[in-house]
Amino acid sequence: MSQRLKAVTVALAMGAGAVALAPAASASTNPTISSVDISPGSPIVVRHHPVTATFTFTTKGAGKAELQLRAPGDVGVGGQVDLRPSPHGEWTRWTGTKSFDSKDAGRWNFLVVATGEGESSKSGSFEVRSQKVLDTRIAGFDASPEPVERGDRLNFTGSLEGEGWDGLSGEKVAILFRGEHSSRWEYVTSDVTGRHGRFHASATAYRSGSWKAVFEGSNGLRGSSSDPDWVRVDDHEPPTPEPPGKDDSRVIKFNASPEPIKRGRTLTFRAKLQVDDSGSWEGHRGKVRLLFKAKGASHWKYVKSTWSNYSGNIWTKAKATKSGQWKFVYNGDAGHYGDHSNRDYVHVKRR
Repeated sequence: MSQRLKAVTVALAMGAGAVALAPAASASTNPTISSVDISPGSPIVVRHHPVTATFTFTTKGAGKAELQLRAPGDVGVGGQVDLRPSPHGEWTRWTGTKSFDSKDAGRWNFLVVATGEGESSKSGSFEVRSQKVLDTRIAGFDASPEPVERGDRLNFTGSLEGEGWDGLSGEKVAILFRGEHSSRWEYVTSDVTGRHGRFHASATAYRSGSWKAVFEGSNGLRGSSSDPDWVRVDDHEPPTPEPPGKDDSRVIKFNASPEPIKRGRTLTFRAKLQVDDSGSWEGHRGKVRLLFKAKGASHWKYVKSTWSNYSGNIWTKAKATKSGQWKFVYNGDAGHYGDHSNRDYVHVKRR
């Protein structure tokens, strides 16, 4: 073969190669879409109140993005979720929300479409589950003896029952007190119900007033309260000194961040502890506990303790191992009632 013919052959081969690579170069302009994070994760459990789910994903090379949700049993194009874009390095973060109630139960499908110089899409599904919340009641609550002498012990008995009405075991029941001429209920003590839902607790009687048992509710169980039981306290002996009056406290601005977070990463918790100083809320130094309740669990677990500074600012850290709710609890001190913060749910991603 002549040198000229060889050159023509090589040129044709290079030209053919350039033509073959053209589609790949075009495909590289299609946007990139991350996985879609849903908080709370699938299944989204709906009890007696609607649940708002947050959908988050990121794109690269896209000027526009859409999120379509298709309800169980529907066909065709789903309804669109309003998305809010925000910068995320070289990427763009897109966030949207939708509320679900019990009639939305079933498997939903989603489709993300990102448009730039080209177009990309990503699909998936998630489940919405309706879980009935059972009513509860506290039966047979009794504070005895009555009347009682100041400084003697009062005994509190009763049972926590669920629909049916069968006893509920392993649930915490709190005992609260409201003094005569007072409008405030104070936490005094608590007990965990036994095998047949029975609880038993005791406390020292200082002054006349009403007592009641309260169940705050847990996973799948609605809270309930007993009727108040009035107990008169008599002074037949020299009076036992009453605890001094206390001021109110509050734990505000609680936040756990970042959210969502990958498992094993560190969460930061911030809040502020304040006390009522003659009608003005002032920062207060005090010991607070960090509690966690995992998704699907019925009880709060102690994680760690920390102290607020003299301005009331609280700051601490803890590892994120699973999704769930966090809160700070202040038990109070000699001059102040206790309080707890709002709850903050954090979704923990496994990857």
